[in-house]
Amino acid sequence: MEIKFNHVSFVIDAYTPLEKTIISDVSFEIKSPGIYSFIGRSNSGKTAIGDLINALIMPTCGKVKIGRFINDGRMIKNINKLRFQTGYVFKNPYDMFFNKTVKSEIEFGMKYFKYKLEKIDLRASDALKLVGLDDSYLNMNPQDLTLVDAKKVALACALVYNPNILILDEYTAGLNNNDKKELIRLLRLLKNKYNKTIILLSKDTNFCYQITDYVYLMNLTKLVAFGGRELLRDIDALNQIGVEVPKIVTFIDECKKKGRYIHDYTNILDLIKGVYRDVF
Repeated sequence: MEIKFNHVSFVIDAYTPLEKTIISDVSFEIKSPGIYSFIGRSNSGKTAIGDLINALIMPTCGKVKIGRFINDGRMIKNINKLRFQTGYVFKNPYDMFFNKTVKSEIEFGMKYFKYKLEKIDLRASDALKLVGLDDSYLNMNPQDLTLVDAKKVALACALVYNPNILILDEYTAGLNNNDKKELIRLLRLLKNKYNKTIILLSKDTNFCYQITDYVYLMNLTKLVAFGGRELLRDIDALNQIGVEVPKIVTFIDECKKKGRYIHDYTNILDLIKGVYRDVF
């Protein structure tokens, strides 16, 4: 499903003393399924990218194209059909919850979009399993969950109606290494088997380096660089926008400075094998 930003800006409280630019003159195009990472510090404009794709906000100027839908400041006809195709997990998952049980929360999207209601119980259970939770969570109050479990439930809510686009805003914050490994497995499954377009809004360069296909660097409301995963090996570019250089990249760079050439790896296990093969 194609996504295209054409000179998009978003300003709040325009023409007042409180005027603030959230994103400024952003243009890019996503044409095929894959994993796309928008990386930058807080207040760089990442979240606005997700909000504009899901039409939660309208651009002050410019145009956002999502498939056959256009978000250009005018009312979008059949906006629910757009949101049916764009699953969105907020930075704070508790902001998404308003039902008293996890089961009701997951089923809400199916009921709202009238999607496969004859299989609603089964799909709710399957959605939980997909994110690593079991049926014991179904009757829990989502507001009582730990942050990590709340994120997983929010992800299940987004996946249950099978959207073409999945947007995750700072999803890895608070996840441990095992949770991140499971997330990598799930995102690769969604991309490779189900041809999903996955958009990560994140400052977690270590996670994105392991999985992303394409990178967009955001800084002070602007899109300042974009390219393949190799962009996350550009230490100067990452330093300029104030995000962490992936630890693997730092290690390999230090080895190269000492005359020990190591191939570029994206995960620790491959790096360890490479060190033994290339160095020892």
